[in-house]
Amino acid sequence: MRWRELGRRKWVVAGLAAAAAALVVVLGTSGSERQAPDAEEPADLIAPDEAPPEGAAERPQAPGDEPDGEPPPLDEDELDSEEREAARTVRAYVNGLDARDGAAVCALLAPGAIDEVELPRRRDGCTESLRASIGFRDPRGLPVWDSARVRSLLTVLVDGERASVTATTVTRFADRDQPSIEDDVVHLRRQGGRWLIAKPSSTLYRALGIADVPPRVLAPPK
Repeated sequence: MRWRELGRRKWVVAGLAAAAAALVVVLGTSGSERQAPDAEEPADLIAPDEAPPEGAAERPQAPGDEPDGEPPPLDEDELDSEEREAARTVRAYVNGLDARDGAAVCALLAPGAIDEVELPRRRDGCTESLRASIGFRDPRGLPVWDSARVRSLLTVLVDGERASVTATTVTRFADRDQPSIEDDVVHLRRQGGRWLIAKPSSTLYRALGIADVPPRVLAPPK
């Protein structure tokens, strides 16, 4: 098991514990969601009294962080080959969702990984189901997902055949001017000689228009 930095471990472990104890539903109400100020490139700030988005890791301030508690991004040049491959898988996963490429996303999912998700449009097989469900417009008037991208990586942890990557993602909604910024925790499993997504993360739930992201997204797969 390897961590890039001791200080980084402290805030990630604390963040996961805090998020698991205080997750809230955010897509239904704009007031509880992190939003950047009016600017072309979103700022990465969160008010001290603001609850973290559901399914995301809260960012507590740790020694060495900036005054606003913002952790520094990971220097990806320091990653070893296994960590780099896990990080590439997470980027490809988010990029596949952004492109609405059901085949690409399904190819990165471990067998059975998506079985726990109630897809809004179920079709024959993973590819067609995701292709029909990504960007789903919920008739209840929930925010409509438009795009997502990985802005930076915060941690990459490899432990044998398992890994987890924490990535800062920027999500945009078709019916909102401001993006949402959150730290998505993605769990992976080594299978068939490559890293696969072991369970859906909050980014996938957002892409499907599912407002109630279950707290279990933070927990490592069994």
